[in-house]
Amino acid sequence: MRILFIGGDKRMNYAADSLSVRHTVERTGLGDFPKPSGRFKAIVLPLPLTKNGFDVSAPFSEKPIPFDVITEFADKSTVVLAGGECSELTRLCSENGCVFVNYFAEETLTLKNAALTAEAACALLSQSTDGALLGSRTLITGCGRISRLLARRLTANGSSVTIAARRAEQRAFAELDGFGAIHTEQIGAIAERFDFIANTVPYALFTAADFEKTKRGAVFIELASLPEQPSKLLAENEGIKYIYAPGLPGKYSPKAAGEAIADTIADILSR
Repeated sequence: MRILFIGGDKRMNYAADSLSVRHTVERTGLGDFPKPSGRFKAIVLPLPLTKNGFDVSAPFSEKPIPFDVITEFADKSTVVLAGGECSELTRLCSENGCVFVNYFAEETLTLKNAALTAEAACALLSQSTDGALLGSRTLITGCGRISRLLARRLTANGSSVTIAARRAEQRAFAELDGFGAIHTEQIGAIAERFDFIANTVPYALFTAADFEKTKRGAVFIELASLPEQPSKLLAENEGIKYIYAPGLPGKYSPKAAGEAIADTIADILSR
């Protein structure tokens, strides 16, 4: 099968390398590769898909790559696989008769991505101070995939973990997994207890008042896709180290992340 990769970061090159063992793979917007031509049975767009809703995310490209580039390489039998969704791409696929698939919606890839995020976050926290995870206390906000995988890794390294979650069933899951659990409304009341704090939810739970109550010298790591400001200023004004760390798999484990994407795409195309 002829597969075209368009845009993306290092992990997409690793994904292309992995799939090239079984398929004919070409690339554009991923570095110095020959210009592709003709039609392809599958077109792979990156994870993350886009920053502005109109162009493919392509940090290696010298110029923007608009979504309508797919019309140059696709026909009505082409499967367009993307690491996310947006209305412009959905419209283009519909108008050109392409089959659209969001491969990042596949649970197996989501879990692998969460595991890689947790691994990198654990390493960043371990290296963030002159102290250690051993004997520390960590607060994690949220009880999703990343939160639970991170909690397990931190516990294995000797940190006592508490998870803050809104829903009672999430707190029950945390307790059944062996972690402490509190309602998010209690964060401010116990913030001073923790050496490390990890936010995994796409919402700024920590207020200025919460940061004021946090232990001086603590480390706050932002794992959700939130703007760096104003949390960075609020944290640093209170003597708290702030680490902005969204998208860790692409930065710290691009080979493993790319191979996970390749495995997911291979599975989708074989169905």
